[in-house]
Amino acid sequence: MTEPTQRLRQLQSYLEADPANPHLLYEVADLQLQLRQPQACQAALQQLFELEPGHCPGRSLQGILLLQQNRLEEATAVFSQLRQDGWDEPALHYNLAYALMLQGRHAEAEAPAATAAGRLDLLPEAGPLYARNLHFLGKLTEAVAVAEQALADHPEHLPLYGLLATLYLDQENLSGAEIVARQVLAVAPQDPDAATVLGMLALSQQDLANAVPLLQAASRNKPNSGRAQVGLGLAAMLQGDLAEAEAAMVQALRNMPGHVGSWHVLAWSRILQNKPQEAKEALLEALRLDRNFADTHGGLAIVSIMEGKLQEAQQSARRALGLNPQSFPGQYAQSLLLQAAGLPGQAQAIHQQLMSTQVLPDGTSLQQAVARAVALAPGRGQDGPPTLH
Repeated sequence: MTEPTQRLRQLQSYLEADPANPHLLYEVADLQLQLRQPQACQAALQQLFELEPGHCPGRSLQGILLLQQNRLEEATAVFSQLRQDGWDEPALHYNLAYALMLQGRHAEAEAPAATAAGRLDLLPEAGPLYARNLHFLGKLTEAVAVAEQALADHPEHLPLYGLLATLYLDQENLSGAEIVARQVLAVAPQDPDAATVLGMLALSQQDLANAVPLLQAASRNKPNSGRAQVGLGLAAMLQGDLAEAEAAMVQALRNMPGHVGSWHVLAWSRILQNKPQEAKEALLEALRLDRNFADTHGGLAIVSIMEGKLQEAQQSARRALGLNPQSFPGQYAQSLLLQAAGLPGQAQAIHQQLMSTQVLPDGTSLQQAVARAVALAPGRGQDGPPTLH
């Protein structure tokens, strides 16, 4: 018998002698929730509310029970009302932010997440939650600052290292990302976020021998890791298994739909399989997330070339290179257009030749160029759901 089970039986025996004790009822309900006994927990809470309808800890427990049952809107309503009633506990603000994030309501989650993060002394996990939410909102600089401060205040909280390494990677601070990731792996070899960061850095150099084991380990230790799945999709692409790359990306995007780079990998896996319409669908999702990311416009230019729509391709390529003159998709599309000299058939022929050889004029394979461009593409949003408290 486990310790919580023993404690629950002990409390239940006390409750038999004192059935109208709110404190005992709350403790029993709390343990039943921990032991995944939802019906018993609900019954204990009902008894508690009959005695004290406004019992704040009990109402908070009710919200957590609703969350466990995936009744997100009801849980949000419970937590929001408690907050309006003035109950000021870091875990309440954290759980409200958590519930909102699970519904994709990240702008609404910002205030309670910030409030919880202001009490890191009581709840160190609030720092990572706030940083992840800022990350999803595209506030990368603020997310980095929050994570750095949280780590300075709580250097013993190991998950912060993997998060900060991820943020540095998206900030294109590659040396910082590598340093922090290696720091955490030295003391926590199973850390999935750090392993993913190092795996993606290795992938950007086409170092499959080091990248694949790191990404596989990250995926084992964190099955809902969209980033690790992105990396495995890129690895499959580099190995020429485009169907596997596409499947990996579809799975990754279920866990991390707000990651622009993931949509790019999916699009390229389809471009390389000569699926222009499906590739365009992925690129339009990326565009919806960030209208000013050059590689998205470059990818759309390539798709337009595949479809013989040179005027659209020229507009998209110009937009891509205007945003970032070093954009690989933008440069690739522009090269095709220049070689074609305005002839749709010639542009398509050049593209088809490259699709068959998949080697660029400088000897670099298309897969290598894509992996380099996409592995370091910016992202936003949590990698899998946050943790309930």
